[in-house]
Amino acid sequence: MPLTTLPGLIDVHTHLRVPGGEHKEDFATGTAAALAGGVTMVLAMPNTSPPLSTTAVLETTRAKAQASSYCDVGLFAGASPPVIDQLPSLAPYTAALKIYLNDTFGDLRVDDVPVLQCFATWPREKLIAMHAEKQSVAVGIGLSAAYDRHVHFCHISRREEIELIAQAKAQGLKVSCEVCPHHLFMTYDETEKQGAFADMRPVLGSQSDVDALWDHINDTIDCIATDHAPHTIAEKQGDPYPPGIIGLQTSLPLML
Repeated sequence: MPLTTLPGLIDVHTHLRVPGGEHKEDFATGTAAALAGGVTMVLAMPNTSPPLSTTAVLETTRAKAQASSYCDVGLFAGASPPVIDQLPSLAPYTAALKIYLNDTFGDLRVDDVPVLQCFATWPREKLIAMHAEKQSVAVGIGLSAAYDRHVHFCHISRREEIELIAQAKAQGLKVSCEVCPHHLFMTYDETEKQGAFADMRPVLGSQSDVDALWDHINDTIDCIATDHAPHTIAEKQGDPYPPGIIGLQTSLPLML
């Protein structure tokens, strides 16, 4: 059987649960899972407990990553309304800024005025990534145009979203996007079958959404990212249960 050699992959969207959720995952287990899936660098999201939105939390978390990770780890800063004015001081510790425009599992959602402050104060050499769904994608594209800044859209999952991004790229705007394997391979029918174990944010879409993502896989989608978000079985069997599924170990085999 012929072998294919690939460079180490980068997953730009993972939840490694440090700090505050180490009973689900930590830097050692998360990076071991990454290596098992052919991933040699991961970027960890900031909706932790406490969130990665202050210098003190970022410094401590980065030290933990350096002490226990098996592959390279980068951290996102989280845009949090109480500390918007401190954002520039977070930039040296982070790969990018994450802004949550839609509901998420955590305390980092920001509204209109803080979002504008983020675009005005975050260093221009650093990327802004957005959790945006449906109409919020249009808002993010408008902000990219207004501030002439690169905006990266996380886990795009709907036909209307990917078509908006395709139009923005055709107009020369500085936007990029990622898609998760679960949104490429599953529809909401799977949630009806598996319940909590196929529930994530954004939730799974329709077959039309899946088809649209595949239609744009070569010319609009910039990268595949897992949104690896582990929980314990007990949590997933609880009521209510948290959204999120794993993906670091399975993304590459699925995409190949």
